[in-house]
Amino acid sequence: MDMIKTAYKIFVRVTDILTIITGWLAALSLVAAAFIVTEAVIVRKLLGISTIWQIEASVILLIFTVFVGAPFVQKSEHHLNVDLVIIHLSPRTREITLIIVSILTCILAAILAWYAWPMWWETVVNNEHSESLWGPPLWIPHLFLPLGMTLLFLQYVVYIGRKIESLRKGDLEEKVLPSELSDVMIGKDKAPLK
Repeated sequence: MDMIKTAYKIFVRVTDILTIITGWLAALSLVAAAFIVTEAVIVRKLLGISTIWQIEASVILLIFTVFVGAPFVQKSEHHLNVDLVIIHLSPRTREITLIIVSILTCILAAILAWYAWPMWWETVVNNEHSESLWGPPLWIPHLFLPLGMTLLFLQYVVYIGRKIESLRKGDLEEKVLPSELSDVMIGKDKAPLK
C-alpha cells in the first residue's frame, strides 16, 4: 500500500511539474504571437515588405497556447464555470458533483488524445507540410492537440484524486461565493449577491 501511495505522489509531482512548464511555455507563446503579429504589421505597413511566415507562426503559437495551456488552467482551477446551480448545493453534494463532472471531462480528454495521437503520427510519417510559402512541417501544430489533451487528462486525474481525498477527510468549503453572479439582483430586496 505504501508503494502505491509513493507511486501516486510521484505521479502527482511529475504531472504538476509538466503542467507548470507547459503553462509557462503557453504564456510565452502568447506573448511571442503578439510580438510576431506586431512585427508583421510594422514590416507590411511601414516598410512595404510582404510577410510570409508571421501569420502562420502566430496561429501555430496560439494553437499551442490553447491546447497545451489548458492543463495549467485546470491545475489553477480557472476554467470557465457556470456556478448558478452548484453554489446552492451542500458542500458534500457540491464536491460529489464536481468529481462527477471532472470524471466526464477526463474521459473526454482521454478520447480526444486517443484519436489525436494517430493523426499526429500520420503527419510525421507522411512528412506533411503546410501549403503556404513558408511551408512548416504540420507535425508541429498537430502535436499540440494530443499533447495538450494527454496532459489535461493527467491533470484531471490529479484533480479528481485531490477532490476525493478532501471529500474523504471532510475538508470542504462550507460556503462558495458566486463568481459570475456578483452583480445580479435577486430576491425581494434586490440586493446584489455577495
